[in-house]
Amino acid sequence: MKNTKKSKKFMAAALSMALLGSTLSMGMTVNAKAEEQKKLVFWDKSEYVSAYNEMMQEKLDQFAEEYNVEVEYVIVPSGDLKQKLAAAIESGNQPDLIMGDNTTVAEYINSGQLAEVSDILENIDLKENAARYAEFNGKQYLVPLSLTAPGMFVRKDKWEEKGLEVPTTWEELKECGEQINDPENGFYAFGLPMGASGGGDAETFVRTIILDFGGELVNEEGEVVVNSPETLEALEFIASLYEDGLCPPDATTWDDSGNNSAYLAGTVGMVCNSGSLVSSLQEENPELWENTHIIPYPAATADGTSYTLGGANAFGIFETGKNTDVAKEFVSYYFADTDYYNQMVEAMGAMWQPVINGYDDTEFWNDEGNNVWLKNSENLTLTTYPAPTDAVAASGFSNQLCVKAMQQILVNGVEPQEALDSLEQSLLELYGE
Repeated sequence: MKNTKKSKKFMAAALSMALLGSTLSMGMTVNAKAEEQKKLVFWDKSEYVSAYNEMMQEKLDQFAEEYNVEVEYVIVPSGDLKQKLAAAIESGNQPDLIMGDNTTVAEYINSGQLAEVSDILENIDLKENAARYAEFNGKQYLVPLSLTAPGMFVRKDKWEEKGLEVPTTWEELKECGEQINDPENGFYAFGLPMGASGGGDAETFVRTIILDFGGELVNEEGEVVVNSPETLEALEFIASLYEDGLCPPDATTWDDSGNNSAYLAGTVGMVCNSGSLVSSLQEENPELWENTHIIPYPAATADGTSYTLGGANAFGIFETGKNTDVAKEFVSYYFADTDYYNQMVEAMGAMWQPVINGYDDTEFWNDEGNNVWLKNSENLTLTTYPAPTDAVAASGFSNQLCVKAMQQILVNGVEPQEALDSLEQSLLELYGE
């Protein structure tokens, strides 16, 4: 019996030690997991102004240190972003966070890639028109980072030589162009890209003219209504700018950089562009910058409504990424420092306009050269207007359906009505007949 009792005491002690060891081991595991480093994979588009990517890297470094996060920051040329994302999604290695123009980011909504972000946005004091860029399919999927309003760059010296006034209608603009046009000496009135390159400048321009002339692609109910006399007139007007020799012959092949290059080279008298061209002019051709006047878009008629279509840069958080929660933490962290946000926007030199309230009345935006961009952003309308803001509309824009219709007219010699019929069919296929 004594041996049995000793045996039982030994077994109890051994079990107690085992349990203690197990508890200590579990505690160590829990503590290890608590201290385990998190990760964030962020694909960001490269910007014309290098200060943006540098400042974003700085903010990421701060976040990484404060929250014990391993950050993989990948800067991707904007033209390569879609292709690289397609390959990453197919292989199951998509990033956690991306930043790009709103139409590109929105393409990943219908496939279930993006997470809803209403929990982030409720703590950000967004401007009313900026908030429109967040919503798709009645839910919030994008976090707007900046507005990118366009303006019209005109050569002051060329206008003044002919004694021309600032045009208030598109027809007046064409009349001015006819007077300054000098193709025999390599100078053209307008530098308007119309290449089906995947960029947004040409598509935005065509859609702006269609709206100004009273047409619509898709109405508020999501019905395709593009085939109208107003849209036909708009397409005919755009075609005349090229057919009458007011644009360089190769403009039908230009991507979004073609108009920038032509204006910087001094070979065109007007381009439509965002503030990205301002910094390029100031750095590369300051004399030309002094001879540049920035004006708002004209209207179709003297008493008509003028639309300013433009986009936004936006964060997209991947629901299918490995670190969705960390991505949300960073975006919230980024917008918590609104002064830093404002510094980043101003560092872009009017190329961007703020999406949050409270930073319009600053020395930077009160400057006459910058204020025109702020005013343009206040009138900014989505590039897919007036269609419902959904991924279908975004797909129609990013696929450049309007540019392709213009290409039929300008490159293939198709009659405008036939091109319009083709545009209507493409929209019907996209929206479902």
